[in-house]
Amino acid sequence: MSDKFALIPNRKETVALTRVYSIAQKEITAQLLRIDIGDYKELEAVKIEKNIDIIINRLNRLAIKWTKNTVPVAYTEGYEKSVSILNEIGAEKDPFFEMKKHRNSVDNFTDLTAGDFIKANQSIKQNVSTYLTLSRQANAGLQQLQAFDLMDEEIIAGLLDDAIREGASRGKLEQIIRVHFKRQLYEQKFININGRNYNMIKYAKMVARTRLRQVQSETVKNTCEQYENDLIEISDHGTTTEVCLPFEGNIYSISGKNKTYPLLTEWPPFHPNCQHSAAPTSEIVLRATERFG
Repeated sequence: MSDKFALIPNRKETVALTRVYSIAQKEITAQLLRIDIGDYKELEAVKIEKNIDIIINRLNRLAIKWTKNTVPVAYTEGYEKSVSILNEIGAEKDPFFEMKKHRNSVDNFTDLTAGDFIKANQSIKQNVSTYLTLSRQANAGLQQLQAFDLMDEEIIAGLLDDAIREGASRGKLEQIIRVHFKRQLYEQKFININGRNYNMIKYAKMVARTRLRQVQSETVKNTCEQYENDLIEISDHGTTTEVCLPFEGNIYSISGKNKTYPLLTEWPPFHPNCQHSAAPTSEIVLRATERFG
């Protein structure tokens, strides 16, 4: 693959962000492990929820700081690389291009990315609250040997149905519920977006990679407009992902006015964590490539 394409944008910055989420995930898990399903104490739960609020507030601050630092850097790097390519192929600047378009794009993606993290972090608080509520209800159910009424109780009730019908002891029921809750903590899927649960580290990495890839595409789009360049090339790395196959390695027209190359209907990333990217090219470069291989 040509060095004008990067498989993972801003790799070091993404690693730094996932480290932040990894620390927070361990801290949250440690707090929730303090809950004893068989001996639930409300005062202890209140302390745990307050401690987790502190963790989430810190996570918000760090995620916003990361976003404000990383998005502008990613855009600048993409801009410099695009300008270098466009200068090599002899593209000329549009004297009437509004330079503030670059600044507006940086601001827009900074807001979008920060919003992704804040929404995810807020869902952690909601999931923690639900977890504590379920723990309280599970404890009450054990005391009374009856089913539960909240959303996840259907799962718990299902686990208990056979045991209750068989006249299992309170100790056996408590063991079943403990296993259920420990499994939830082991999976550490504390983030919930659009009804789907995510591991904190994996979600942070996915958002970082996907948004920064979108930043790269926006940079190429704006810089091609600034240099009045209409053609772009999609990277080729031997993908097996079905949604990417129609685009990989192809040449597209940004405006759709080119007689040889089709309109690009969708810019990378084509899916979350997509490794494809776009780079400027021209008919002169393409003819030279065909001629000299």
